[in-house]
Formats: sequence, structure tokens, C-alpha cells
Amino acid sequence: MNVQHSADTLNDALSKLETALLTPAVSGEMETWAHAADEATANLNRCFPAYLQAVLHPEYAQIAKTDAELLARVEQLIAEDQNLLLELAAFRTRMGEFAKRAAQVKKDEAQVADPRLQLEQDGIALIVRIKKQRAAADTWLAEANYRDRGPVD
Repeated sequence: MNVQHSADTLNDALSKLETALLTPAVSGEMETWAHAADEATANLNRCFPAYLQAVLHPEYAQIAKTDAELLARVEQLIAEDQNLLLELAAFRTRMGEFAKRAAQVKKDEAQVADPRLQLEQDGIALIVRIKKQRAAADTWLAEANYRDRGPVD
């Protein structure tokens, strides 16, 4: 998988999950909402690790190779990657459980209204964290490559 394809795939996965989460759950359609959000979560769960391997990890190596002063930043980025992977896996599990529960409640959708809202909020927060991680990696890569290191005599 090439870098651009990986980035495009991740962007698409993030967008689909965001749309699924932000789509109002219309009365009688909770099961449909849950299924769409669950599918979008599963897709992101497939795409994000591939993006880390194809894009971010090579960028981290480039940052470390180019500017050793940024090694602490690279370590922070790697730690956040691990946190994001764990959070995404936990979110994926919760979303799958919610989809099963939503399929069972049928007419009494009020039973799952609060958990749905919590999943929506948690999912949006996760999406923002992934986007923030990408922006941080881009920033530190640019810093490593273009930082003015003062006069060179």
C-alpha cells in the first residue's frame, strides 16, 4: 500500500465514521444507525494500523534520522500511537456490543439513547485525537527537515 493510498484510505475511514456517528438516530432506526457506525468503526480499525505502518512510522524514522534533538517528540508520538490503537480497539468492542444491543431493543430504543450518545461523543473524541496525531507528526517532520539551527560556521 503506497503512502498516498494509505492516507486517502484513512481519511475516508475517518470521514465515514464521523458521518455515521453524527447522523441523528431517527426513531425506529437505531439498529440501522448502530450497524452503520459499527461498520465504519470496523473499517477504521483496519485502516489505522496500516496507516501507522505505511506513513507515520517511516515519518518518525525520518524525524529521528534528521534531527536527534526531536527524539523525545518521536517517543511521545509512538506512545500516543499505542494509546490510540488501544482506545480504537476498546471503542470497536463497545460499538460491536452496542450494535448487538440495539438489534435487540427494537421498539424501546430509549434504553440505548444514553449509551448511543456516549459512543457518539467518544468516537468523535477518538477521531479528533487521530487527526491531532497526524498533525503532530507532520509538524515534527517539517521541524526536523526545515528548522533553522542557527549559524553554521
